[in-house]
Amino acid sequence: MNTQPTDYAVPEWMDKVVDRREVPAETIWDLARLYATSQAWESDFVRIAPLTDVVSAFQGKLQSPDAALALFQAEETLDRLLEKLFTYAHLLHDQDTADDAGQSLEARIRTAYTDAAARCAWITPELAALPTDTLEAWAVRPDLAPWARRLRQLVRARPHVLSTEAETLLAQASEVLSAPEQTFSMLTDADLRFPAATDSAGTPHELTEGTYRTLLESPDRALRQSAFAQLLGTYGQFRNTIASTLSTCVKEHVFDARVRRFPSALEASLFSDEISPVLYHGLIDATRAALPAFHDYVAFRAARLGLAAPGALSMADMYVPLVSPEDAPSRLSPATARAWVERAVRPLGPGYAALLARAFDERWIDWPSNRGKTSGAYSSGCYDSCPYLLLNYRGRLDDVFTLAHEAGHSVHTALSNAAQPYPTASYPIFLAEIASTLNELLLAHSLLDDPPAGAPPSLRLHVLNHLVDEFKGTLYRQVMFAEFERSLHRWAEEGTPLTADFISSEYAALNAAYYGPALADGGLIRYEWARIPHFYYDFYVYKYATSFSAALVLERRIRAGAPVEPYLDMLRSGGSLPPLEALRRAGVDLEDPATVASAFADFASLLADFKAALPPPRS
Repeated sequence: MNTQPTDYAVPEWMDKVVDRREVPAETIWDLARLYATSQAWESDFVRIAPLTDVVSAFQGKLQSPDAALALFQAEETLDRLLEKLFTYAHLLHDQDTADDAGQSLEARIRTAYTDAAARCAWITPELAALPTDTLEAWAVRPDLAPWARRLRQLVRARPHVLSTEAETLLAQASEVLSAPEQTFSMLTDADLRFPAATDSAGTPHELTEGTYRTLLESPDRALRQSAFAQLLGTYGQFRNTIASTLSTCVKEHVFDARVRRFPSALEASLFSDEISPVLYHGLIDATRAALPAFHDYVAFRAARLGLAAPGALSMADMYVPLVSPEDAPSRLSPATARAWVERAVRPLGPGYAALLARAFDERWIDWPSNRGKTSGAYSSGCYDSCPYLLLNYRGRLDDVFTLAHEAGHSVHTALSNAAQPYPTASYPIFLAEIASTLNELLLAHSLLDDPPAGAPPSLRLHVLNHLVDEFKGTLYRQVMFAEFERSLHRWAEEGTPLTADFISSEYAALNAAYYGPALADGGLIRYEWARIPHFYYDFYVYKYATSFSAALVLERRIRAGAPVEPYLDMLRSGGSLPPLEALRRAGVDLEDPATVASAFADFASLLADFKAALPPPRS
């Protein structure tokens, strides 16, 4: 039984949205670990050009394995410098997107990245032009072992490698081609302001992307409807601008796929992870087949909230907990969040726990939701930094799960960086979400099986509520996004204009198909696509669903006492293996339809348990 007391005394910074300068230093990440001063960053920045000269000097000279080794070593020195500079700049920018200093540094390093990439664009074509036997022979040399996977992947990628001139041109254009995503980010994170949301008493509440989810969870329906209307209504006002940025980004994906001779943008995106489009399409088909269970959940939610009449339930009602708000856990301090997450991951062993403790003790984490801060949460770093965590922590139970999620990413990165040389340390996103989701599942079952001392008896219901909503958000909702993303690229490939009205109409229809007849259209949901940054990430969102399915299998085995080392070995493998192979070694086959099917079976079972555990609604 856990004896760790639960701390409900939250710090002052959690009770309001503050300017960055008002945030206590101990609650923010320690970027001095990267660069102690701006002068130190500048001193490294001026090293980019001479290091690029060193790499460029090898052009036309890759006739021997010794020359290839020297090139790879010089290239690694340059890449690690660029990544360290960029990591500092983008973290500085994201902690306050309205700050000129962060904007300037990020803009400069992006330009420097583009210039360096253009000057080094000859490397892949020159290596790809070598005979297959030569590349295979180099790949088995001990001194080239860190680059063996890269050399073998070159053989596979040869049909899609362009001439040196073409690769250089594309590299020079990369900053311009990434402009839609940057414009969207600056508009939504730095410039966009939302009218205050108003509760049933007429009291205004500050509305930001950081506070939006909290307001949607309010038991005050007037407040959550107001927040929904004000936020999506504002996005609707900018729908033509955002449709332009999204359309241009999708067209860039299509353009890149075509010039590299891929049949589609989807296949181009999946190629580097060695994933078949069959897996992507199969995931959508399996989710479509499992929609009746989700429709049952939506109808149950409507009934539980007293909104079962036709047209009564809206998207503004999809996040409020179904457990009585009077029994909800009080807001949780960062200290309690840490204690709960550390206890949850004990099954992963002492080495994992020690790395997690460092995240807290060494200030890897940026906790507060200050004005101008990038919304949401993430883990980010480089080979020569700690893996930082950005949060917008408000003390909700969901925020504790978010901490567990991002900590999973950061410990994964730390394990991979410690076990792998630089060329194979970076793991694919396809694997990344497994570590994060497994941590969330461990936390849920830790709270269910051994409730913390002092927690209310209703905690079990709230955790079950969270798990049900996790299935909703990570399986059904992310696959809906994946289907929409597939359609966006297909429409672009077919020449269909991606206008704001067309996108909005198609999104509303898809949302209606996924959520079912119990949910009213509500009009404004048609603009939700305009606030989703993942649509700029080139077929990213489906990986949440595949990772969730894999994490369910792994977490179930770990809780049953199976050895944890195969899972940790997968984390340590970084990018040294094809992702599906790394997963198979850990005991999960995502190409087996039964793996995803078992996730939907788990959802149906969990929903039945939740329904049975809930007391009758209060009158």
